Amino acid sequence: MHVTYLIPGPLSRGPLGRRELTRRKEYLERHAAPGTTVSVRDCETGPPSIESCAEEYLSVPGLLDAAPKLEAEGANAIIVGCFGDPGLSGAREVTGIPVVGPGQASAHLAAQLGSRFAVLTVVDEVVPAVRRQMRAHGVEGFLTAVRAVDVPVLELRRRRDEVVAEMEQAGRDLVRGGADALVLGCMTMGFLDVARDLQRELGVPVVNPAVASLKLAETLVVAGLAPSPTAYPTPRKQLKPVLV
Repeated sequence: MHVTYLIPGPLSRGPLGRRELTRRKEYLERHAAPGTTVSVRDCETGPPSIESCAEEYLSVPGLLDAAPKLEAEGANAIIVGCFGDPGLSGAREVTGIPVVGPGQASAHLAAQLGSRFAVLTVVDEVVPAVRRQMRAHGVEGFLTAVRAVDVPVLELRRRRDEVVAEMEQAGRDLVRGGADALVLGCMTMGFLDVARDLQRELGVPVVNPAVASLKLAETLVVAGLAPSPTAYPTPRKQLKPVLV
Protein backbone atom coordinates (compact mmCIF):
# COMPACT_ATOMS: atom_id res chain seq x y z
CA MET A 1 0.00 0.00 0.00
CA HIS A 2 1.29 3.45 -0.94
CA VAL A 3 -0.14 6.50 0.84
CA THR A 4 0.90 10.00 -0.28
CA TYR A 5 0.65 12.97 2.03
CA LEU A 6 0.14 15.94 -0.31
CA ILE A 7 0.87 19.41 1.06
CA PRO A 8 -1.14 21.96 -0.97
CA GLY A 9 1.63 24.52 -1.17
CA PRO A 10 5.43 24.88 -1.53
CA LEU A 11 6.31 24.13 2.10
CA SER A 12 9.80 22.97 1.14
CA ARG A 13 10.59 26.41 -0.32
CA GLY A 14 9.62 28.16 2.90
CA PRO A 15 11.70 28.68 6.06
CA LEU A 16 11.35 25.04 7.16
CA GLY A 17 12.94 23.74 3.93
CA ARG A 18 12.94 20.23 2.52
CA ARG A 19 13.98 18.86 5.91
CA GLU A 20 10.41 19.36 7.05
CA LEU A 21 9.09 17.05 4.33
CA THR A 22 11.58 14.40 5.43
CA ARG A 23 10.63 14.87 9.08
CA ARG A 24 6.93 14.47 8.30
CA LYS A 25 7.60 11.39 6.21
CA GLU A 26 9.56 9.79 9.04
CA TYR A 27 6.80 10.63 11.51
CA LEU A 28 4.09 9.08 9.33
CA GLU A 29 6.25 6.02 8.71
CA ARG A 30 6.54 5.46 12.47
CA HIS A 31 2.75 5.36 12.71
CA ALA A 32 2.08 3.42 9.51
CA ALA A 33 0.98 -0.21 9.52
CA PRO A 34 3.40 -2.89 8.28
CA GLY A 35 3.34 -2.94 4.51
CA THR A 36 2.40 0.73 4.14
CA THR A 37 4.78 2.94 2.17
CA VAL A 38 4.46 6.66 2.84
CA SER A 39 5.60 9.52 0.66
CA VAL A 40 5.32 13.26 1.34
CA ARG A 41 5.01 15.70 -1.52
CA ASP A 42 4.31 19.40 -1.72
CA CYS A 43 2.79 21.44 -4.53
CA GLU A 44 4.79 23.89 -6.59
CA THR A 45 2.20 26.65 -6.23
CA GLY A 46 0.05 28.13 -3.52
CA PRO A 47 0.92 29.58 -0.11
CA PRO A 48 3.63 27.92 2.01
CA SER A 49 1.20 27.82 4.95
CA ILE A 50 -2.57 28.22 5.19
CA GLU A 51 -4.13 30.48 7.81
CA SER A 52 -7.21 31.85 6.02
CA CYS A 53 -9.94 30.86 3.58
CA ALA A 54 -8.25 33.00 0.93
CA GLU A 55 -5.06 30.96 1.27
CA GLU A 56 -7.06 27.74 1.17
CA TYR A 57 -8.55 28.77 -2.17
CA LEU A 58 -5.13 29.70 -3.53
CA SER A 59 -3.89 26.21 -2.66
CA VAL A 60 -6.59 24.31 -4.55
CA PRO A 61 -5.35 24.58 -8.19
CA GLY A 62 -2.00 22.98 -7.37
CA LEU A 63 -3.66 20.22 -5.39
CA LEU A 64 -6.12 19.41 -8.19
CA ASP A 65 -3.26 19.31 -10.65
CA ALA A 66 -1.15 17.01 -8.46
CA ALA A 67 -3.76 14.52 -7.21
CA PRO A 68 -4.43 12.63 -10.49
CA LYS A 69 -0.70 12.56 -11.24
CA LEU A 70 -0.05 10.89 -7.88
CA GLU A 71 -2.72 8.31 -8.65
CA ALA A 72 -1.10 7.63 -12.03
CA GLU A 73 2.26 7.19 -10.27
CA GLY A 74 0.79 4.45 -8.09
CA ALA A 75 -0.57 6.10 -4.96
CA ASN A 76 -3.35 4.02 -3.39
CA ALA A 77 -4.59 6.90 -1.23
CA ILE A 78 -3.93 10.61 -0.81
CA ILE A 79 -4.06 12.69 2.35
CA VAL A 80 -4.71 16.40 1.88
CA GLY A 81 -1.95 17.96 3.97
CA CYS A 82 -4.01 20.72 5.58
CA PHE A 83 -6.56 20.52 8.39
CA GLY A 84 -8.89 22.83 6.45
CA ASP A 85 -9.35 20.10 3.77
CA PRO A 86 -8.88 22.51 0.83
CA GLY A 87 -9.93 21.05 -2.50
CA LEU A 88 -11.14 17.82 -0.89
CA SER A 89 -14.30 17.35 -2.96
CA GLY A 90 -12.54 18.36 -6.18
CA ALA A 91 -9.67 15.95 -5.56
CA ARG A 92 -12.19 13.16 -5.09
CA GLU A 93 -13.76 14.05 -8.44
CA VAL A 94 -10.48 13.85 -10.36
CA THR A 95 -9.20 10.60 -8.84
CA GLY A 96 -10.52 7.10 -8.29
CA ILE A 97 -8.70 6.43 -5.01
CA PRO A 98 -9.43 7.44 -1.41
CA VAL A 99 -8.68 11.11 -0.73
CA VAL A 100 -8.73 11.84 2.99
CA GLY A 101 -9.34 15.24 4.53
CA PRO A 102 -7.69 15.45 7.96
CA GLY A 103 -10.28 17.87 9.29
CA GLN A 104 -13.16 15.63 8.27
CA ALA A 105 -11.42 12.47 9.49
CA SER A 106 -10.51 13.99 12.86
CA ALA A 107 -13.91 15.52 13.51
CA HIS A 108 -15.82 12.31 12.81
CA LEU A 109 -13.36 10.36 14.94
CA ALA A 110 -13.74 12.83 17.82
CA ALA A 111 -17.53 12.58 17.57
CA GLN A 112 -17.18 8.85 18.30
CA LEU A 113 -14.92 9.40 21.31
CA GLY A 114 -17.15 11.76 23.25
CA SER A 115 -20.44 13.60 23.18
CA ARG A 116 -18.85 17.02 22.56
CA PHE A 117 -15.43 18.01 21.24
CA ALA A 118 -13.41 21.21 20.87
CA VAL A 119 -10.77 22.19 18.31
CA LEU A 120 -7.40 23.71 19.19
CA THR A 121 -5.99 25.64 16.23
CA VAL A 122 -3.29 28.14 15.35
CA VAL A 123 -4.38 31.77 14.91
CA ASP A 124 -7.62 33.62 15.62
CA GLU A 125 -8.26 34.24 11.93
CA VAL A 126 -8.73 30.50 11.38
CA VAL A 127 -11.49 30.11 13.98
CA PRO A 128 -14.46 31.15 11.77
CA ALA A 129 -13.22 28.90 8.96
CA VAL A 130 -12.99 25.89 11.30
CA ARG A 131 -16.54 26.53 12.50
CA ARG A 132 -17.80 26.60 8.90
CA GLN A 133 -15.79 23.47 8.15
CA MET A 134 -17.35 21.54 11.03
CA ARG A 135 -20.81 22.66 9.90
CA ALA A 136 -20.08 21.47 6.36
CA HIS A 137 -18.90 18.08 7.67
CA GLY A 138 -22.12 17.64 9.65
CA VAL A 139 -20.57 17.68 13.12
CA GLU A 140 -21.50 21.18 14.28
CA GLY A 141 -23.79 19.69 16.91
CA PHE A 142 -20.80 17.98 18.53
CA LEU A 143 -18.62 21.10 18.57
CA THR A 144 -18.31 23.06 21.81
CA ALA A 145 -15.63 25.58 20.89
CA VAL A 146 -12.71 26.47 18.63
CA ARG A 147 -9.72 28.01 20.39
CA ALA A 148 -6.50 29.41 18.90
CA VAL A 149 -3.05 29.44 20.51
CA ASP A 150 -2.29 32.54 18.41
CA VAL A 151 0.98 31.24 16.94
CA PRO A 152 1.40 31.16 13.12
CA VAL A 153 1.89 27.78 11.46
CA LEU A 154 5.51 28.35 10.42
CA GLU A 155 6.48 29.38 13.97
CA LEU A 156 4.97 26.41 15.81
CA ARG A 157 8.13 24.30 15.90
CA ARG A 158 10.43 27.19 16.80
CA ARG A 159 8.13 28.18 19.68
CA ARG A 160 7.28 24.61 20.68
CA ASP A 161 7.55 24.99 24.45
CA GLU A 162 5.39 28.11 24.43
CA VAL A 163 2.85 26.43 22.15
CA VAL A 164 2.62 23.29 24.30
CA ALA A 165 2.08 25.37 27.45
CA GLU A 166 -0.67 27.35 25.73
CA MET A 167 -2.28 24.16 24.41
CA GLU A 168 -2.34 22.68 27.90
CA GLN A 169 -3.95 25.78 29.40
CA ALA A 170 -6.44 26.13 26.55
CA GLY A 171 -7.20 22.41 26.78
CA ARG A 172 -8.01 22.70 30.49
CA ASP A 173 -10.34 25.62 29.78
CA LEU A 174 -12.07 23.71 26.99
CA VAL A 175 -12.56 20.62 29.14
CA ARG A 176 -13.99 22.75 31.94
CA GLY A 177 -16.26 24.30 29.32
CA GLY A 178 -17.79 20.93 28.45
CA ALA A 179 -15.49 19.33 25.85
CA ASP A 180 -14.84 15.64 26.49
CA ALA A 181 -12.52 15.25 23.49
CA LEU A 182 -10.11 17.59 21.71
CA VAL A 183 -8.91 17.84 18.11
CA LEU A 184 -5.64 19.46 17.07
CA GLY A 185 -6.82 21.76 14.28
CA CYS A 186 -3.59 22.11 12.31
CA MET A 187 -1.38 19.53 10.64
CA THR A 188 1.82 21.16 11.89
CA MET A 189 0.38 20.87 15.40
CA GLY A 190 -0.11 17.18 14.70
CA PHE A 191 3.52 16.79 13.68
CA LEU A 192 4.67 18.36 16.96
CA ASP A 193 3.82 14.93 18.44
CA VAL A 194 2.15 16.28 21.57
CA ALA A 195 -1.31 14.66 21.37
CA ARG A 196 -0.59 11.76 23.72
CA ASP A 197 1.11 13.99 26.28
CA LEU A 198 -1.87 16.35 26.19
CA GLN A 199 -4.20 13.40 26.54
CA ARG A 200 -2.43 12.24 29.70
CA GLU A 201 -2.34 15.78 31.08
CA LEU A 202 -5.99 16.61 30.36
CA GLY A 203 -7.61 13.22 30.88
CA VAL A 204 -9.64 13.29 27.64
CA PRO A 205 -8.96 11.91 24.14
CA VAL A 206 -6.86 14.20 21.93
CA VAL A 207 -7.06 13.51 18.19
CA ASN A 208 -3.89 14.03 16.16
CA PRO A 209 -5.04 14.82 12.57
CA ALA A 210 -1.83 13.45 11.04
CA VAL A 211 -2.33 10.03 12.61
CA ALA A 212 -6.12 10.04 12.18
CA SER A 213 -5.89 10.75 8.45
CA LEU A 214 -3.14 8.17 7.91
CA LYS A 215 -5.12 5.45 9.69
CA LEU A 216 -8.31 6.28 7.79
CA ALA A 217 -6.41 6.17 4.49
CA GLU A 218 -5.00 2.74 5.35
CA THR A 219 -8.42 1.47 6.43
CA LEU A 220 -10.10 2.60 3.22
CA VAL A 221 -7.46 0.94 1.05
CA VAL A 222 -7.59 -2.34 3.00
CA ALA A 223 -11.39 -2.31 2.87
CA GLY A 224 -11.39 -1.66 -0.87
CA LEU A 225 -13.37 1.56 -0.48
CA ALA A 226 -13.16 4.88 -2.32
CA PRO A 227 -15.44 7.91 -2.58
CA SER A 228 -18.68 7.23 -4.44
CA PRO A 229 -18.62 8.33 -8.10
CA THR A 230 -22.23 9.42 -7.79
CA ALA A 231 -21.30 11.81 -4.97
CA TYR A 232 -18.04 12.87 -6.63
CA PRO A 233 -18.60 12.45 -10.40
CA THR A 234 -15.71 12.81 -12.81
CA PRO A 235 -15.85 16.26 -14.46
CA ARG A 236 -17.26 16.10 -17.96
CA LYS A 237 -14.79 18.65 -19.29
CA GLN A 238 -11.04 18.17 -19.20
CA LEU A 239 -9.56 20.29 -16.43
CA LYS A 240 -6.78 22.74 -17.07
CA PRO A 241 -6.00 24.23 -13.66
CA VAL A 242 -4.77 27.80 -13.63
CA LEU A 243 -1.75 27.56 -11.33
CA VAL A 244 -1.26 30.65 -9.19
